[in-house]
Amino acid sequence: MTCDLVVDGGGSTTRLGLATEGRLLTRLEGPSCNEQTSAGRGMEVLAGLLERLWRERPVGVERISTACLALSNAGTRQALQETGAALRALAERGLEPLRAERLWLMNDIVPPVAAGACDLVAICGTGTGYAAMSPEGHWARASGMEYLLSDEGGGFDIGRRGLAAVVRMQDGRGPATSLAEAAEAWAGEDLREATRAESLCSRVHATGSSPKVTVASFAPAVLAAAAQGDTVARTILAEAARELAAGITAVASRCHLKGTVRVGLGGSLLLAREGLLRRELTAMLSPLEWQWLELPGDPLDSVARLAHRLTHEPGRLAKVPLALPLTDAPGGARPGGLLAHGV
Repeated sequence: MTCDLVVDGGGSTTRLGLATEGRLLTRLEGPSCNEQTSAGRGMEVLAGLLERLWRERPVGVERISTACLALSNAGTRQALQETGAALRALAERGLEPLRAERLWLMNDIVPPVAAGACDLVAICGTGTGYAAMSPEGHWARASGMEYLLSDEGGGFDIGRRGLAAVVRMQDGRGPATSLAEAAEAWAGEDLREATRAESLCSRVHATGSSPKVTVASFAPAVLAAAAQGDTVARTILAEAARELAAGITAVASRCHLKGTVRVGLGGSLLLAREGLLRRELTAMLSPLEWQWLELPGDPLDSVARLAHRLTHEPGRLAKVPLALPLTDAPGGARPGGLLAHGV
């Protein structure tokens, strides 16, 4: 029996599974395989998860048809090539799930749009990402350059602004905010006024932790405070929504999307149950009369549908610069140069 391997490697979590005809058969979840988040251990983390997935595969599954790996690592042309070389090395080392008939690497922003679920996608979780694809296959993308250069409006950005507001309040540089109490609950200790900033600094920069993930974990507290009417948190919320709106309209314009554009919303903050950030965003863009869709809560669903589509439409990603085929002939991954793909 053959099936597809599907992987979604986000900024905080790696999800992977086996699928057939676009539907998941098995699912596994583990730590992030993002090189920034994992302090350079991304491929090691991914290899361990792939080995476990293969050991626990359903009875009768013996071969991978299409392997579709959507990784946040692959955010630039250089990173795409470097990550592709690392994956090919894992395949040549004998990591069975990667010895597929067709092996694809892409950025994790690609699957929702390329699978046809929407015309434009906006992701807001730990970071942010936007992409659009025209009916002719033309592609545009924005953000996704990691948290030091982009990701405005995402979890790290919101969390950082919220924690900074607490420090500013203590310093006397900013207004009072209920985020101080939220930060105390988040830090898990009694933060006296004199030590609050120092304690938050220690938590954010703790040895062995990822500041990106740690800071992003405070974002839900900021949104909760905004829902309760805190003025500082409401300002942070509005700024985040404006950044998301800028990313969405940028890729729509570059792809010349007209009429009723189907916008797929994804990521933990845009799909949060209270829906506060989503409502703020859609209200800002309401004059456009676009169609707003929620992407599947499990990003593996989009990867599985794309893997199935690539089996029948191998040229689907021809104009997508953030997608790289790693097999240059039938029979699976083997030694040889990576196929050229420009950004």
